[in-house]
Parts: sequence; structure tokens; C-alpha cells
Amino acid sequence: MQASFNCGRLRSLPTLQRRLVMAAPAGRNPSLNPSTLNSTMASSCGALVSTGAAVSSGGTAAAAVPATAGPATALADFTVAQFPVNFLTIRGVLFDVDGTLVESDPLHFRAFQEILAEVGFNGGRPIDEVFFRRHISGRHNPEIAADLFPEWDEDRRTAFYLDKEERYRRLAAAGLEPLQGLREFLEWVRQRGLRTAAVTNAPRANAEMMLAALGVESCFEHLVLGEECMRAKPHPDPYLIAMDLLGLTPGELVVFEDSPSGVAAGVAAGAPVIALTTGQDPAVLQQAGAVWIVRNFHDVMAAIKAAETEANSTA
Repeated sequence: MQASFNCGRLRSLPTLQRRLVMAAPAGRNPSLNPSTLNSTMASSCGALVSTGAAVSSGGTAAAAVPATAGPATALADFTVAQFPVNFLTIRGVLFDVDGTLVESDPLHFRAFQEILAEVGFNGGRPIDEVFFRRHISGRHNPEIAADLFPEWDEDRRTAFYLDKEERYRRLAAAGLEPLQGLREFLEWVRQRGLRTAAVTNAPRANAEMMLAALGVESCFEHLVLGEECMRAKPHPDPYLIAMDLLGLTPGELVVFEDSPSGVAAGVAAGAPVIALTTGQDPAVLQQAGAVWIVRNFHDVMAAIKAAETEANSTA
């Protein structure tokens, strides 16, 4: 296990009481259109239409351009002028965990492949990556199990996803590495004194294991779990609760996500969402509402440094 990353004093990760956000503070939009949400979750990777969301690569700063669909979609360079989030004025950052802090989707994919084949799903044939992206990645376990096995009772579904998570943790025990540029970005966040929370649909055991394995548990003031909210992502509740805990409004922070359900949750909470392409095609993430699409945190830091340089030159 890595030594804890130096993000300041170690803060506890509190267990939240189950809460239902009946009404959001002014400026937030917790409503979700079920038909739109279902369309987003089940959509195929259609062509990426440029609507102002940027796609980045290679540590340069970038502009949104049309891109072909599929896992091989190329990420275009972008221009600082179209950088959609002003990091120099925000007060907080909310992070998903799986696929955002660490590229863990390949391990989840493998665990689901194994267990689904064993229980005879799809005739015992392993699911492919397209199926995993469309129907599993980023979603809440009870919802996944209910969709995959509508004929099973709740106890059997629960046993299924608990087994799957145990398999994932065994695979992850071999070692997890932070997403490229994450440590540099977290240090920048620490130096600026920004408020932080980790917001995830992962079970508590998984989330705490990943944060500890990366050595970043002290970088987050709060850990908000979808399973401890009345509604998990893609509903906005986890992000609204995180905002309330930090005392911030959607316009004062930015959300980092990697899945359509996570992006939808952040957008529904009223926050700008930056999406990382660790497990999804850029087209799908843009369709879910991401304002900017990047490969990793190196891209984010490149844009921040360029913005800082510009601000210093005009000061």
C-alpha cells in the first residue's frame, strides 16, 4: 500500500445518514427526465456532434470537434480559449472514484465477465466491452442486478453483486495506480485550499480500499456513497448531498466523472461536469451532458497552467 499523499491532515470519511433531497437549494436542478435518462444509459455510441464541449489529448489545451463513434474515437487537440471551466475562481471539486481517480473499469469488466458467465447469463458466453459500457459501467449494483436478472428475488441479486465486488477487490489487491496527472492536480487543489469530496456508487469497502491503495484518502473532506443516499447516481442526490456538506452551490465547483450515469447525476445537480475517457466513448459522455472531455488530469493541468499564465500576463 502506498504512503498517503500529502493533502493535509487526515480527515475522517463519515457514514452519511440516508437522506432524500426533496427540494434543492436555488440554482440546483435535481429533476431527471426518466425517458431522457434511459435513452442516455442505453444509447449506442453515435457520432459526436460539436456543441461546445471540448475533447482533449496529449497535455495540450483543446476545442470540441466531431469525432467518429466507437472505442477507437480519436481525441482532438483543443484551444485554451474554449476551456469551459474557470478553475481560477471555483471553490470546490467533486470527484467520482472508479474510473476517475483510478482506471479500474478493466478490473470491473473482468469480474463481471467471470461471474456472469458462471451463472449462465447470455448462455454462458462472456459479455463484451460494449455491453459492459452500455449496461453496467458507473451504475448502482442493485439496479444492474435488477436489469440483468428481473426474475431473481432480491436476496439472490444481492448475493450476486456482493460476490462480484469481492472478486473485484481480489483483482484490485494486486495494485492500483492513480490516473495520470491526478497527484499533480490534487496538489494544485490543496495549494489553492479548494473544498473536496469523493462521490461514488461503489460500495464503501471498495471506495475506502481504492482511496487507501492510492494513498489519497486524506485529500477528501467527505466520502458520499450512493448506497447511503435514498437514490444513487444517475440521480443527483449524492452530488447534492456533497454540495450541502461542503456548503457550496453548483456554480462554485466542478465535478469529475467517467460514466454516463455519473455525468447525468452531476448535470442534474446543476454542476458543470468534466468527463474522463477511461471507460466510455467521448460521444456517450457528451450526450450525457459533459461540458469538457479529457483523457486524464495531465490535460486538465495543462489547461490550468495556460490559464494561470494568461491571467498573470494580463494582471
